[in-house]
Amino acid sequence: MPRKVTFLLLCFFGGLYSCHKDSPPDYPSVQITLPYSMATFNVPGIIQVSGHVSDSKALTSLSVYIASANNFPVEQTVPIAITSNNMNFTCSYSLNDLHMASGQYYLTVSASNGTNIGSDFQQIYIDALPTKRTAIYAITRNSSGVNAWKIDSAFHASLSYTVPGDYASSDINSYYQQLYITGHDSGNVNVYSVPSATLDWSIPSSSSPTPYFTNVYCNNDAEYISYYNLGYIKCFNHGGGIVSTFTIIPGNFPVKTFLWNGWLIAEEKSVSSNQESIWVYYNASTVSYQQKLLSGPVVAMYGYDNNDIFVFGNFNSGGAYLQLYNIQTNLFYSPLSLPSGQLQSVAQINTNTYLLSFSNGAGSAIYQYTYNSNSIGTYINGINASTIRYDSINNQVITSSGNTVNAYNYNSAAKINSVTVSDSVRDVRILYNK
Repeated sequence: MPRKVTFLLLCFFGGLYSCHKDSPPDYPSVQITLPYSMATFNVPGIIQVSGHVSDSKALTSLSVYIASANNFPVEQTVPIAITSNNMNFTCSYSLNDLHMASGQYYLTVSASNGTNIGSDFQQIYIDALPTKRTAIYAITRNSSGVNAWKIDSAFHASLSYTVPGDYASSDINSYYQQLYITGHDSGNVNVYSVPSATLDWSIPSSSSPTPYFTNVYCNNDAEYISYYNLGYIKCFNHGGGIVSTFTIIPGNFPVKTFLWNGWLIAEEKSVSSNQESIWVYYNASTVSYQQKLLSGPVVAMYGYDNNDIFVFGNFNSGGAYLQLYNIQTNLFYSPLSLPSGQLQSVAQINTNTYLLSFSNGAGSAIYQYTYNSNSIGTYINGINASTIRYDSINNQVITSSGNTVNAYNYNSAAKINSVTVSDSVRDVRILYNK
């Protein structure tokens, strides 16, 4: 967009704002001399800002901020010290938001005389911080409690912390740099700031002969905790505040959860039998929408399109299943029969491709399933992987087998790295820098 057109649009959108080229006498006059138009800056980084501001009477405030194309501030507002009503100014503006997307923005300097506001802007380009893997966390448990092992870029493992109690589930939130670990019947929900390994907040359990927590699942600023004995799914924000509560029908308890297209999908089990169902809730209102009987315990759920999700699990009678669940019709469709053995873990490569780990004695293997061709074939033979994760940034497959964590090149399935920790790995989670 030409600067003249953009200038007029910003003046119009700002309402009370006046840009320096057309500043009436009662408005402050602002002119930016640095940065230059369409200069490029990186996140994190520093923008050197300079210019001139004046007013016929007095200035009451002067500040600089970054705005989007619709003049909405997207970074912090930084005040500039006022020394007179006719002054040159300089300022170092820090780009600290690691989640800013690449694109065109407007660096805006705004001045007020207590009655009217004048401003000037400069169109700039910001390069986003590249996403990088900063660590892999392997979760283990022994007689001392639950251990979190940090695996660095050189694939060296170090013990981050030990948590008393037992283990039910874990997840990671790269956006807020948090690792979630839930106990089962004797452990708390512990939320750690990573990679510093300091405790952010926790939810206490109550020692009892029955489980207390069963699962944790993170999705942006929504962390869903499944409670066994209370019959709830509680959604927390990253600061530990309760956002919403989903009430489970009496006689059942929730386990795995999955957020998709405004729906919360929950695996719910009967307390007194092996009957399981999939329940669909309106995520915004927490009201239940529908339910459907499942064939057995769920291993993983992934979204396919706006109305369909893949459900991977094991039959109560033995063997594994793959079903496509249609929310609109509340029906399951089985694309094909899976290989024999117990399904242990599933990783989504994309909406069409999945890796499935099976435990079947000497025949243990990881298979690759492709939906559009409805085909499944061996990906890696002779590996009993309790966990599979896909690192999309590095195009690597991360697995755990016993007390060993391995990294494979996804395209070739060749092993790249391997590290051993002191106990069997219960879960593996990948941490990115944002």
